[in-house]
Amino acid sequence: MIRSINKKYFVAIIFCGILLTTRGASAHAERALAQAITPFLYPPYPGTASQESIFDHSTPNYTFDNRVLAFTGDVANKNCPSPEPAGAPPPQPGVCNAGSGGYWSYSLGDWVFYDGHDGVDYGIAYRPIYAAADADQIVYAGWWDPQNHKINLGIYVRLHHSNGYSTYYGHMSSVSVQACSSPGCTFVPHGEMLGISGTTGNSSGPHLHLTVRNPAGKSVDPYGWRGTGADPWVNNQRESLWVAYPALVYSGAKIYPSGPALNFPPAPAIGFVVDDGSFGFDETPDECWNDIAHGSAQGGVMRYSRPRTTAPTCTAQWNFPQDSSVGLYSVYVRIPATRATSEGAVYTVHHAGRSDQVVVNQAVFPNIYYVTDGWVYIGSYNFTSAGGEYIELTNRTQDEPATIADLFVGADAVRFVFQGNTTPTPSTPVTVTPTITPSITRTPTITVTPSQTPTPTISRTPTITPTPTVTRTLTPSRTPTITRTPTATITPSSTRTPTLTVTPSRTRTPTATTTPSRTRTATRTPTATATPSQTRTPSVTVTPSHTRTPTLTITPSRTRTPTATATPSRTRTPTRTPTLTRTRPPTTTPSFKMIDVYFVNRARYNANTPPFEVKGTRWARSNMLPQAALNEYFKGPGATERFNFGWIALYNGFTGYSRLEIRDGIAHVFLTGVCAPDGRDFNIADLINLNLKQFPEIRFVKIYDQNGQTQDPNGLSDSVPFCLSEFFTPSPTITLTPTPTRTPTKTPTPTHTRRPPPTLSFVKVNVYFVSKARYNANTPPFEVAGVRWVRTNNVIGNVLDEYFKGPGATEQFTFGWIALYNGFTGYSRLAIRDGVAHIFLKGHCMPNGRDFNIADLIMLNLKQFPEIQFVKIYDENGTTQDPNGLSDSIPACLQP
Repeated sequence: MIRSINKKYFVAIIFCGILLTTRGASAHAERALAQAITPFLYPPYPGTASQESIFDHSTPNYTFDNRVLAFTGDVANKNCPSPEPAGAPPPQPGVCNAGSGGYWSYSLGDWVFYDGHDGVDYGIAYRPIYAAADADQIVYAGWWDPQNHKINLGIYVRLHHSNGYSTYYGHMSSVSVQACSSPGCTFVPHGEMLGISGTTGNSSGPHLHLTVRNPAGKSVDPYGWRGTGADPWVNNQRESLWVAYPALVYSGAKIYPSGPALNFPPAPAIGFVVDDGSFGFDETPDECWNDIAHGSAQGGVMRYSRPRTTAPTCTAQWNFPQDSSVGLYSVYVRIPATRATSEGAVYTVHHAGRSDQVVVNQAVFPNIYYVTDGWVYIGSYNFTSAGGEYIELTNRTQDEPATIADLFVGADAVRFVFQGNTTPTPSTPVTVTPTITPSITRTPTITVTPSQTPTPTISRTPTITPTPTVTRTLTPSRTPTITRTPTATITPSSTRTPTLTVTPSRTRTPTATTTPSRTRTATRTPTATATPSQTRTPSVTVTPSHTRTPTLTITPSRTRTPTATATPSRTRTPTRTPTLTRTRPPTTTPSFKMIDVYFVNRARYNANTPPFEVKGTRWARSNMLPQAALNEYFKGPGATERFNFGWIALYNGFTGYSRLEIRDGIAHVFLTGVCAPDGRDFNIADLINLNLKQFPEIRFVKIYDQNGQTQDPNGLSDSVPFCLSEFFTPSPTITLTPTPTRTPTKTPTPTHTRRPPPTLSFVKVNVYFVSKARYNANTPPFEVAGVRWVRTNNVIGNVLDEYFKGPGATEQFTFGWIALYNGFTGYSRLAIRDGVAHIFLKGHCMPNGRDFNIADLIMLNLKQFPEIQFVKIYDENGTTQDPNGLSDSIPACLQP
């Protein structure tokens, strides 16, 4: 009996073992099958990018194990191994930790970043971001946390793909797509523009963070695994997911492979421009926005308001021209270079009976990288021209509560650019000729959405692809598509009578912009599907003939200052010819060029053994080479240059530059920061000269300090700030004078004025304040004069600075002096022209009902200088009572 039972148990154990073995083999086979994924990714950006942080195959979940493992199998350790392995040792013996999760790799001979990273970082600055693969859903597009802009991915887009994978595009500065509810709700072809890159969220500089997650929701390396043995990250596939590799440039070890660069999007047509001063613009309530004249604004004038996170109090509306063709339009918004500092401006597009929203970080536009003219693309939308279609912006933004009080939301102009017509969807699915993308059978799998992804609350609108044509076969076909007319021949003939009057007053004048008379052959194919059953195809040729006769129209209603404006006549004859094309493969682009960037050899500099300069190389946009050289210099040497080669940058207190102008072979560089000379002959000025004079178009360089001063601003010669010259006296010798006044630096005890030795770089000036006792008793004169020693290269500006600092300790507590501010906190600009000083104040005007106020004190402080006869003071909105003529002027709020 016992033997029988034991035999039964033995058979059962063997049977279980067979089942477990079979199940294990089946699981292994299932895992192998799951990892056999067909490549489906394309480059997510145009041009080239620098290789930055890599995917950590050790722990790609932001847990730190003191090592970084590359897809090649190369490892970098925080703690240097002992004994040392073969390969290149770190620059400093025994130090393998560069900080910020970057460790030294002996096999690569370079620093590798960073521990726990779950994606790939591409170094691009404010450039278009493309969809890396065909997507059937936009899961999210916007701020990770609208109330906290410093965490996680910042502004990002998440796409879902028909094979179950998801891609994330992080740290963007604007988006041009909207989320929709479920897979199959839209079709986004690879190469479609998702927005502009940036440095929002937890970011140390402009770049694209690309994360790829498999159908199980696990982050994977799109480059696969090339190391020996099994991949330590068991969720990763061995194969590369790239159909074509993104184009890379390297400053150190070449870890990831590189491919050909994609072209940038072609320059859009002019289209129709609706300005904030035209009849197509409206605001609610009337005159709720402030006006300011500025050269970067469309028409020279823009509107702005203080943002808020609660219900909006002001709305701007740019109406779609109702006489325009029905179809798909790309929409651009104009961001001026002033009074547009909101990090979360929300634009709502009302079109074809629906509304879509996008978010734009206005603070970073325009810039010297891609959006140089301020026109930011916010997507493509269908318009029916039936009325009630417009772009809306309110003063309710997605800004952080802690900083919102210091920001402005700017409203300027909107541009509509026609892309093509749309037609009803065919009754049966459409299969078109495949492109270079191989036909792929995609098996939908379960998508696990990470819990950290915010729930999308907006809907997707059809958008376009920057690729010339989208033609592909989908098996199975979840969203049938069709090739749309890429070739459009538009030959408008424009006849205009240039009698349009533009005034800074809010007169609304028509600003319909006609396309210049030239023939364009557009090859962009926007393939857009709003639902799984809708496909767009071009329609027949439309030849409208419309001529307007210029007439003089006086419009007294809804105008701030009624102005005579003439309607420009125009004759447009567009002809659109649909022509099928094929998708072109990514091609190399000549828009980048290698340049030199000069730094300093620290060892030779410390030993005072010239030559000090050394040079590295960078890839830069060919249309902004001098700016790129300066930008790269102020970034400083890379990790390899710094730690391996011992290179440094000299800054002398300067933190960057605010402006670079190149005129007649002379580069004018205006630095920011506070000049801090170190007494050395070789300084930042020499390095700026080296970096700029490598370009043949620059013969001389004039460098200006933070006050806009240089020794020789005129003539064909180099020039540096006085503080960087060999004649500069770093600090004045302190002597005591019997005149009690404020010291250059505040102290808690009464002191006397510091007087420098006789030198041409300092001069004594008066600074006028108010006697508190006489002011409270209303017994004039109220003003009192203290003295200060100030630099001769910015005397007038220094006097204003000293006034806004307030009286010194002795003046305040011993003499009883005060300063009057009336709500103003300082000034943003001081301009002196033809004996008239124009000063623009900051803050919020708060009149106190007294005749004597800050305006009287500013005039006293400025009119002590013979070159100033009149003073015009502007409030925070840039307005004053009498901006023209030879007279004094103050803001209306300070008028007695």
